[in-house]
Amino acid sequence: MIQRIQSVFLLVAFIACIVMFFFSIASFYSDFYCFKLYVIKLKNMVPDSEIIFSSFFTIPLIIVVLLIAVLAMITIFLYKNRQLQIKINKLNILINIILIVGIFFGYPEIIERKIETGPSFEIGAYFPLISLVFLVLANRSIIKDEKLIKSADRLR
Repeated sequence: MIQRIQSVFLLVAFIACIVMFFFSIASFYSDFYCFKLYVIKLKNMVPDSEIIFSSFFTIPLIIVVLLIAVLAMITIFLYKNRQLQIKINKLNILINIILIVGIFFGYPEIIERKIETGPSFEIGAYFPLISLVFLVLANRSIIKDEKLIKSADRLR
């Protein structure tokens, strides 16, 4: 049923992914450059400066965040098929881990090589961690429900 606790966990994971679009992930400050990394763009904060990164630079980030959000929403409505719900949620956890690695190691490394300064992570970088925690909690609750149903079937 939709009113189970794992539905709430999945909804919080979905909301954490959507909120990522509104906050910056990291800032990069050097003597000549000032960049802010968002999910949808890498914004150059210095007006009229040269363009270093392509406008397609954050497309993989957008795709992964949207994929996590869509999978979380789909998983909510698969409550009748708990085995499929568990599999899709595990896939979502894996994709979320890939997103976290990309945010904390991949993108900052690429930007550091170009502008030679380290990142300063902001609040947007921590939403994937929140999403991961709630996806794991949802998975534990789904498995617990599955065990409860199997134990009730044994009694009949």
